[in-house]
Amino acid sequence: MKELRLHSNTLKIAFVLSFFLIVFYSCKKGQFRAETPSYLHISSIDLQPDVSQGSSSHKISDAWVTMDGQFLGVFQLPATVPILADGKHEFSIYAGISANGIAATRIRYPFYEVCDLWTEDDSLYEDKLTEIYMYRDSVISVKATTRYFDQTQFLLTEDFEGTSLDVEPSDISDTSIVDVSSPDLIYEGRKSGAVYIDSTNPFFEIISSDFQTLQSIYNSNMLELDYRCDHPFRVGVAVKSGSVIRRFEKMQVNASEEWNKIYIHLTHEINEGNSSDEFGIYIGALKLGSKETAAFYFDNIKWLHKKQ
Repeated sequence: MKELRLHSNTLKIAFVLSFFLIVFYSCKKGQFRAETPSYLHISSIDLQPDVSQGSSSHKISDAWVTMDGQFLGVFQLPATVPILADGKHEFSIYAGISANGIAATRIRYPFYEVCDLWTEDDSLYEDKLTEIYMYRDSVISVKATTRYFDQTQFLLTEDFEGTSLDVEPSDISDTSIVDVSSPDLIYEGRKSGAVYIDSTNPFFEIISSDFQTLQSIYNSNMLELDYRCDHPFRVGVAVKSGSVIRRFEKMQVNASEEWNKIYIHLTHEINEGNSSDEFGIYIGALKLGSKETAAFYFDNIKWLHKKQ
């Protein structure tokens, strides 16, 4: 009896295996083949501001890509995006940045418009694309440009090229900010701003020359800043109530031997004030450690606020 049961079980197993083999081989050959994608290549996203909006300096690191209304993801530039489709499609691409200089904090920049797209070989930017035709197993390369959102209010734009500055040393600063024009010190243009501190004058603070009233203290605020320094510095919001100025620090920015750009969220710090207050930004540092001197270079300071 035991042998009969073993033989019966063996027959059942053989039957099941045979069934699955028949099903597997009866399937069409193409059913298990991976779908061949098309590819959209975006080498970079450029900023094209109006004349009154200052420099085209930016640090756009990501492309946020949507096709036919469906969000495909965030892609680090330069990006080659696989598309499981062919034919004509509508793409929307937005510029992404790292907020507060933190690579893990990647956001779609709220002050940049949806990108205009151009064919890669259109050097004159004449034929803006509204739809892109995709081909299987082929790469379509596009150029992307963006501009500032129409509702952007530029509360401060300082490129150090003029005769007067939108920032000045505060009443508690030991030193001032000066223009430098040496090619090995400037970021772009003819001049950049520089601050030097030492053991005799160990503290600096530059602050908005004119404080601003805001339409809404809860709307987005961002500080853009190009900098190069051999010592950390701090950035924050100054809130003026009558003759009293309160300071709300946002963050410390670490030293950078090369020119770098940072986007700093200021909305939370501005929320510390009231709608009746006036607002400004400040940048400062206290010399630390045994190093005798410290140097700070700045350019393209932009304080952006979203209007109602």
